[in-house]
Amino acid sequence: MAAESGGAPAALRTGLRRDSPFSFRCHACNRCCRDKTIQVNPYELARLSRGLGLPVAEVVERYTDAGVHLRQREDGSCVFLGTAGCSVHGDRPLVCRLYPLGRIVGPDSEEFVDAVPHPQTAGVWGTTGTIADYLDQQDALPYMELADAYFGLYLQLLQAPDGAAAIQPQEMIDIDASLGDVAELPHTTTEARAHRHVRLLAARAGLGSEEPSGRPSREAGELRP
Repeated sequence: MAAESGGAPAALRTGLRRDSPFSFRCHACNRCCRDKTIQVNPYELARLSRGLGLPVAEVVERYTDAGVHLRQREDGSCVFLGTAGCSVHGDRPLVCRLYPLGRIVGPDSEEFVDAVPHPQTAGVWGTTGTIADYLDQQDALPYMELADAYFGLYLQLLQAPDGAAAIQPQEMIDIDASLGDVAELPHTTTEARAHRHVRLLAARAGLGSEEPSGRPSREAGELRP
C-alpha cells in the first residue's frame, strides 16, 4: 500500500502494531456511519452525556438500545449522523475513532487489523505515519484504556454471578448514578470518574477495590456490519 494511495487496501491486513506504517485521511463521505453496530461502554456514554449536555439516563433512552449500542435509524444510519456529518464527533465512541482499523487485545498482546471498508469509501489510506500517530490524532488512548478496564471487569463479573447480581443495571452503565453521591468527585475529569466507577463496581461485586488488571482478549475497535 503506497503512501496516499487513495483507495482501501486490496487485502485486509492483520497483525499490525503501533509502529506499523499507516495513515488515513477522511473525506467525510459518511459511508462508514451506516449499517454498523457501535457498542458503547459507560465511559463513552458519559462522554456523550457531557457533550450533549444531557443526563446519562436520557442519552441511554434517546440514543441507544438499552445502553449497549448506538441506535440506528430505519435507513441504517447512525442516530448521530447529521447533514454535516457526525453531530457528536468530539465525543464519538472508540470504534469510530479507530476506523478504518480494529483493535484486538489479549492478556499480554495487542494487534490492529484493517476493518472492512465501504466499497465506495472516499477515504484515503497511506503510509505517511504510524498507527501510533493515528491513535494520537484521534485521541483514542483514553478510550482504549477504559475499554480494557471495563471489559476486564465484565469478564470477572461473569465468573462471579452472585456479585454481579448486587449491581443494579443503571449503576452498571451510568457513571453518574453510581458516583453522584461521592462528594469529592464532581470536579474530576470524566476519565477519573470512569476509573473510579470500575473500582466501585468491582468492590460492590466483592472483587476487591482495585481496578481489574490485564487486557483480556477481545476485539475493541472492529466495526461490525
